[in-house]
Amino acid sequence: MITGTVDRTDLNGKHVYLYNVGVHDSGLLGRALVEKGKFTFKGRQQEAILGMLRFDNNDVSLQSVNSGEDSPYTVTFILENGKLNANLSEVSLVTGTTENNAWSALRNEIKSLRAGLEQLIEEMESDDAEIIAEIGEKHDAVENQVLEAVSTYILNNPDKLSVAQLLTDFHYFLSEETKGDALSRAGEKFKAIPGINDIIEHQEILNKVAIGKKITDFEMADVNGTMHKLSEYAGNGKITLIDFWAAWCPPCRRDMPHLVEVYKQFRDKDFEIVGISLDNNKEAWEKGITDLNITWPQLSDLKYWQNEGAVLYGVNSIPHTVLVDKDGTILAKNLRGNALDAKLAEILNEK
Repeated sequence: MITGTVDRTDLNGKHVYLYNVGVHDSGLLGRALVEKGKFTFKGRQQEAILGMLRFDNNDVSLQSVNSGEDSPYTVTFILENGKLNANLSEVSLVTGTTENNAWSALRNEIKSLRAGLEQLIEEMESDDAEIIAEIGEKHDAVENQVLEAVSTYILNNPDKLSVAQLLTDFHYFLSEETKGDALSRAGEKFKAIPGINDIIEHQEILNKVAIGKKITDFEMADVNGTMHKLSEYAGNGKITLIDFWAAWCPPCRRDMPHLVEVYKQFRDKDFEIVGISLDNNKEAWEKGITDLNITWPQLSDLKYWQNEGAVLYGVNSIPHTVLVDKDGTILAKNLRGNALDAKLAEILNEK
């Protein structure tokens, strides 16, 4: 049984719709009329499923939201036997069972962590580069805390349907290890959730270029149109950082001054960087190289997210780095800032 409340009086007389998210077609299970701010669904489930409560688009339109959040007056939850309490509002929650309570607690934690981000985003309109960089760092710090909370939830709740939803919401940001661990424990009902099959296929690509594996070679043109293989740089006797980036990517541009300093510090100590650009405009790519003082080799096929190197390495967000040993073995991924400095100092015996 679901007992629900709605905090908008203009939604009295409207219907709340209940869907089975694990069904690829409409998945409509029923509807309930909102009267005096309340609604009720009655019934029993043979097994728990991933459900959703929402209004018709004409009554409440869906909005774009951050990962792990539902559009206002919409909520994804575990539809299972028990006394469920649904509160539909700007931030909707369902409680009443162990999994729904835990998921709601995570959502509240995410909401609390992101509480100041809206103000930060408004400040991003500043023209001051230092202010923008500082705000970007604060934003990244908050999102890292969100990811830590989500990762902890995923690891502590194997094979839960809420984890399937979180994987689809955060699959661009979660570590390969977290996703791999969750998928290794997933049952058939978990795997049937829309979007999970795509994540499984992506994880299979990542497994081919996992830490400890040899690099996958590919060929691509430099800014002059000359073709080069990745293996000319990586696995050719130097510690090499493969840097997937783009001139249009703000986080990439924020990281680049630090990477320039790293290159100056280590380039004479058997260290190389090769940039793989996901740009789709040659002039913008060349301008980015010049503006950001990039002096290491650069390759691109100008295919944007369809960049053939990025596809082979399962890159779905940038900046994305792959650190490669002298023999072509992948040592680490996504090292940035101080973490990259420390790893290079360790490997190259920096005194």
